This record gives sequence, structure tokens and C-alpha cells, in this order.
Amino acid sequence: MKLRDVLRTALSNLTRHKARTALTTVGVVVGILTIVTMVSLGIGVQREMSDAFNSVGLESLRLYPVTEEVGGFDLFGEPVRSKLLTDDLLEELRARDDIVEIVPFLRLPSGIRLTVRAGDKEAEASPLGPPPVSIPGPFEMPEEILAGAKDPPEAGGGAVVSAGLLAGLALEGADPSTLLGREIDIVLYAPRGETQAFPLQIAGIVDRERPTVSLALSDRLELLQWWYNDPDYLLHRGYDEIVVRARSLNDAVQIVDWLSAQGYEVQALKTMLDLANRGMIILQTMLASVGGLALLVASIGIANTMIMAVYERTKEIGILKAVGAAPGQIRLLFVVEASMIGLLGGVVGTLLGWLLGRGLNWLILRILEWQDMPMQGTFFVVAWWLVVAALVFATLVGLLAGLYPAARAARLQPLDALRYE
Repeated sequence: MKLRDVLRTALSNLTRHKARTALTTVGVVVGILTIVTMVSLGIGVQREMSDAFNSVGLESLRLYPVTEEVGGFDLFGEPVRSKLLTDDLLEELRARDDIVEIVPFLRLPSGIRLTVRAGDKEAEASPLGPPPVSIPGPFEMPEEILAGAKDPPEAGGGAVVSAGLLAGLALEGADPSTLLGREIDIVLYAPRGETQAFPLQIAGIVDRERPTVSLALSDRLELLQWWYNDPDYLLHRGYDEIVVRARSLNDAVQIVDWLSAQGYEVQALKTMLDLANRGMIILQTMLASVGGLALLVASIGIANTMIMAVYERTKEIGILKAVGAAPGQIRLLFVVEASMIGLLGGVVGTLLGWLLGRGLNWLILRILEWQDMPMQGTFFVVAWWLVVAALVFATLVGLLAGLYPAARAARLQPLDALRYE
């Protein structure tokens, strides 16, 4: 019996009982569909996360001041910094030829009360960046710039306000372009009861519902000097963060070692990405195990179907052996039938998993848009290797499930099989 004859005979036997073959295949379909859908979700999130980090540059480093772990709290309840990020450190970093960009950053205290005043209107606002390195979240929709610049000018004197803040100032109906250059005041209210206004101009407007105002580094320093009543704020507290962009990943590794040896706290984006990817691999494994459990149940169904086929075709097996079919050929025939069931379930399950992923991706994006949380991206990504792995795995499950029934069929004696009623 040639392999072509084996394949033709196996296919004929499967189509002989279409309903039973279809019901047996459903178990494999459910398992493969679950695996493809779950793993494609993990791939989609991982890919979006990697793209977000790559868009920033994995050769970037975040440098933070070292704080005391026990005790040592200042008047405002903030940890005392034992090693500062100073201008002297900035000069050392600028002197290195393996660094292409250095961006310092200052944060305003979390409890600070800040308002924006335009004419006789005043509204609460949350102070923002611009952050030294902005890593967009997976599936995050980029903010629309209504007018002007996205970030305040580096030299200071300008602020980027949100559409939500303009609404609080009763300016939402005006043409955004006509508001550029308009004078506004940043008003601080200190816990000691004092207030201070800092005049700025509107340099840009972004489409953001939350009332926010983005300030340049020099303007933030001016606010901090008044807030802490400390003209030498940088000398006493230093910067809150410094982002260093190296020429290459190899240079970034050397810079991390150099800064760590000096006692600074350094965080590399590549390390963050590696940790995130490791977590996604664990998540994918957990999600795929759900489909694996469904396939285990399906394999029992395949084995049951093939055992029933052995009983029903006992005489047929006896005739095949009587005309010269070897036990190995009988065994191969039943293994091929079981593998075909697995392969068929794998093909249908993979296709349905891909369709389900596309449908869920569309549905999730529409729901988020309906909830005023517009995002973009692909949650479910069916990679080519996932398709191949699903088909191979499904076929392997069918093959393993058919080994015992195939061995049972191969052991039948011709005379006993022919006498079987």
C-alpha cells in the first residue's frame, strides 16, 4: 500500500461518517481557536510596546538622584536627596563624546496649587512636562495640536495649554490660532498663605480634555524657587531627572556602568523593554495553556473516535491483512486518519481565531471611542509562526491521540478479524 493509497483511504474513511468526524474536529477547533486568539493578543500588545520604546530610542538612559531610605524628610514631606543631579554632572556628561543628547527635567510638587489666569477668569490647572522622554502607551492615540507648538519653547516665557483649560477660562469658542501669544498668568498658592503670579504667553494648544498647562524647564525652576523660597534651588536639590541619549546601545551600556559606579540611580530603556517582554512571554504562556487544556480534551475525543472506528472496521482490517497489508501499514492508516482530524481542526481553528481577533479588535476600539477614550493600534496580531505552530500542534495532537487505536488495529489477527461480527 503506497502513501498515496493510505491518504486516499484515510480521507474516504473520514468522510464516511461526516457527522462524527465533524463533532470530533470541533474539539480541536475550539482549542486551536483559543490558543491563536490568546497568543495573538499577547503578540499585539508586545509589538505595540516594543514600537513605543523603539520610537523613543533604546539607547536612552534615565538618571535619578539618590534619596535616603530611612528618615531624613524635609519640611514638605519629601525624601532628602543624598546624591544630587547638578549642573556639574551635566557638564561631565556633555564632555563625553559617546553622548549625543542630555535633557534635564524638574517636577513640580504633587501638592502644589496652581491656577491659570486670563483677564478676569481663573481656572485650576495641572502642571505638565514636557517630560524629557515621552513613551507613548500601547494603542495610545497621539494628541492633536490645535494651534502652535506641542511643547513650550526651551528658552521659557511660553506655555502649552489644553482645550480643557481654555474651557475653564471661557475661551473655548475662540479660534485657537487667535489665542497664540495671548498673555496669561501662572498663579501659585503657597501653604504659607502667599500667592505669586508668573506672566507667560500661550505658545501652543493641544486637544486634551483635562485642564493642563505645560511649562519649560526655566519657568518650572522659577516656580520651584519661589515655592521653596530658595533662590539656589538647583544647588540644594538638583534636577529630578536627566535623560541621556547615547550614540549606540553599546555606548549606553558603558555609560550605565560609569554612572552606577559613581553611585547614581540609572534606568535603561532597554532593560525596561526586556522586563516588559519577559512579562508578556509569561502572559502568553498562561493564555496559551487555556487552549492547551481544550486540546487535551479534544485529544480524548479523537482517541475515542478512532477506537470506535477500529471496532466498526474490524472485518475491513482483516481483509486488508489477508491481502497482504503489513501491521505497519494498518497502523499508518489509522495514524494518518487521526492526524487529518487534527490538521482539519487546526486549519479551521486558526482561521476562526484570526477572524475573531479582527472582530474583537474592531469592537474594542469602537467601545473605547464610545467611552471618549480613542486609541489606535492592533490588539490581536496573528504572526506567520503562530499559524505554523498551531497547525503543527493540532496535527501532533491528532497523531498522538491516534497512536493507541492504531496499535490496537495493527495487533488484530486476520482470522479473528474476519470472524468478528
